[in-house]
Amino acid sequence: MNLIGKILTLLVFAMSVAFLVLALMVGNTHRNWKEVANDNKLKYQEAERYRQLALESQTKKDAQLKAEIAARQQQIAQLYTQREIDKQARDAKEKELAEQLVISQERLQRMSIASDRVKQQDEIIRGLQGERKSLIDEVSQKRSEVVAKTTEVLELKTKVEDLMARSQDLNAQLARMDKVMKANGLTIESLTDQIPPRLEGIVMKVVDDDIVILSLGTDDGIREGHTFDIYRGDRFVGKATVSKADYNLSAARVNREFRQAAVLQGDHVTTKLPGGSEPESN
Repeated sequence: MNLIGKILTLLVFAMSVAFLVLALMVGNTHRNWKEVANDNKLKYQEAERYRQLALESQTKKDAQLKAEIAARQQQIAQLYTQREIDKQARDAKEKELAEQLVISQERLQRMSIASDRVKQQDEIIRGLQGERKSLIDEVSQKRSEVVAKTTEVLELKTKVEDLMARSQDLNAQLARMDKVMKANGLTIESLTDQIPPRLEGIVMKVVDDDIVILSLGTDDGIREGHTFDIYRGDRFVGKATVSKADYNLSAARVNREFRQAAVLQGDHVTTKLPGGSEPESN
């Protein structure tokens, strides 16, 4: 047998095996379609029964769901209503809290002001206590002074009474003296005209040996008849009596009985005696 024959024999064998396998497969897949149809019908009926049960269950669940949705909606409406009520209550509470906060701040501010006032009043009280102590000491001192002044017043009152008694005596004496002076044609001025004021001046000019011009006049209280002592340094020169007095000058006559030397311009004149004693005359 040649090569072609072997190949053909092998192909025939392979095809025989393939047909055998195909026949087995066809035999296995061969069914009773009536039984399949009955089975399918039973399955359909069973499925339809389950579908009806499921539909009824779905209807019940839909009803329950609707009822639950209605209940939930009612609950939601109640919750919304309650939320609005709570919101209004919250707003009212927030407003009340805000008002309370403002009142608290005002109270706190008033308390702070009151605290500052209390501190100031404490300082004032401490100052017043110090002043009170000072016043008590001062009152005590014034009381002592009042006692001393009262004693002094009593003493002065006694002195016043004595002075009033003396005044009455002096008034009586004055009345008697005035009566005597009137009887003798005298006045108070006539008694004091010859008393010169205590003055000092200079010799302005020497007219002659007996007449000199002095730097004192009526504006100094000089009158006719007043007597001056004349000095040159510490040396007594003499005395001069005013014979005529003008406003700021006066003319005086040198007393010869008291002359110690010639009077010169620039000599010092005075009514005050050195050492309080009269100079001696030659």
